[in-house]
Amino acid sequence: MTLADARAILPDLQTSEADFEAENRALTQLSDWCGRFSPWTAPDEDGSGHAFGGAGSVWLDVTGCAHLFGGEDALMRDIISRLNTIGFTACAAIADTPGAAWAAVRYTAYKRKRWTNVARGRARDVIAAMPVAGLRLAPATITGLQAVGLRRIGDLIPIPRTALVDRFGSEVADRLNQALGDRPEPVSPLAVSSPWYARQTFAEPIGRTEDIVLAVRDLARNLAATLEADGIGARRLTLAFYHPDGTIARIEAGTSRASRNAGHLARLFTAKLDRIEAAFGIDAITLTASTSEKLSPRQAALDRRGEQDDAGVAELTDRLSNRLGGENVVQMTLQESHIPERAIMTTPATARTRPAPAAPWRTATPLKRPLTRPRPLRLLPRPEEVEAVAPVPDDPPVMFRWRKQVFRIEHADGPERIAPEWWHDGLGLGLGDNEQDEAADDSGSDGTDITQAATNASIQDKIRDYYRVEDRRGRRFWVYREGVYRPGAQPHWYVHGVFG
Repeated sequence: MTLADARAILPDLQTSEADFEAENRALTQLSDWCGRFSPWTAPDEDGSGHAFGGAGSVWLDVTGCAHLFGGEDALMRDIISRLNTIGFTACAAIADTPGAAWAAVRYTAYKRKRWTNVARGRARDVIAAMPVAGLRLAPATITGLQAVGLRRIGDLIPIPRTALVDRFGSEVADRLNQALGDRPEPVSPLAVSSPWYARQTFAEPIGRTEDIVLAVRDLARNLAATLEADGIGARRLTLAFYHPDGTIARIEAGTSRASRNAGHLARLFTAKLDRIEAAFGIDAITLTASTSEKLSPRQAALDRRGEQDDAGVAELTDRLSNRLGGENVVQMTLQESHIPERAIMTTPATARTRPAPAAPWRTATPLKRPLTRPRPLRLLPRPEEVEAVAPVPDDPPVMFRWRKQVFRIEHADGPERIAPEWWHDGLGLGLGDNEQDEAADDSGSDGTDITQAATNASIQDKIRDYYRVEDRRGRRFWVYREGVYRPGAQPHWYVHGVFG
């Protein structure tokens, strides 16, 4: 009715403007909370705040979940009861298709219970007597159908779909086919659903830390059994606590390598349980392996000390990362670069790493000697320029000044040449944009390509010749000369590392 008619009946009627954005946020939070019943939940709204009378709905795909609650009717009874406890008056319906459930939950006459269970294979018969508005159509489309005498869904079923499309567009035919199961209607879950999860519910909310710890250990054992049956190991886990007031608290933990050790997975969370506020209790907990990897069974050796050492290091890394923060415990990973400061990058120890990249070339036979010479124990974050004296342009320095100190070289070994990375952008030559444009536009009067000359010059400027040098006091350094001597160009010397 209109507002004027409503106030004629109830003069003291209080009104307020609808806040569709706030309603959608609340609906999303409610959908997230419904994850206690099924990992596949989603809010029913069209993004504009209007769902043609259907705003305020939550989709739950309960395939394979109903038996955990004692059956489909017991599941719906539990849902309605818990929603009523936190202040929502709700109705529920289960059917073979989302469209049939949507129509059944809105156009069923409820008496004692506020849920309905459409029997398998009976969706067509049940929704046939319902109005066409049960197909989630736009108001204008519903008015057009009623104007020609099509008031019930059953009136539309015998009509050829092509005739419906010609008269009313594809919307009516698509919704009808979805409700009848003739066309699939996928429901996108609110969060990425993982098949590897474990859940535990409680008859009464729990709040003691000891009870929560026991529940987490049970969940870890159940999840580990599921992972082992599928040959999977967890890399990232999420522990969710569902409170009776409709709120959810989550804790995340990661592992440096795939694991299904129940004791280890439980220990990752027990140190964080003090962050959980359990003033109103906890009535359900779920543990999900949100990220996983293949983990094949391993044959145990007679001497398992090496395996235990490897596992111990990995578990220690996981505990430190989850206690101190993943960004504070790092590991070194190889990068596709010959430049020393680019060859290794630090990444979180629990992050998923790619295998070491292959070189741009392949060799037919294994190399008999290493490609690189020994590297210094301490590599500077950035090479530091020094003043060096070399008697012959291509010889190592006899002395250099670094950090206001003079180092006189007694022994030297090298050079080890490292050239620019030609497979990177700009051929790894360090040419600026203007230099590249000028080189591309110019050419020599004698037919020579100035671009090639500029390229060769840039390569020479970026070549590094590394030397291992030792001064008179036995201190050893890793220095390099960038560029080669040529008329008009003087190379620069840098210290890049210190040997132990």
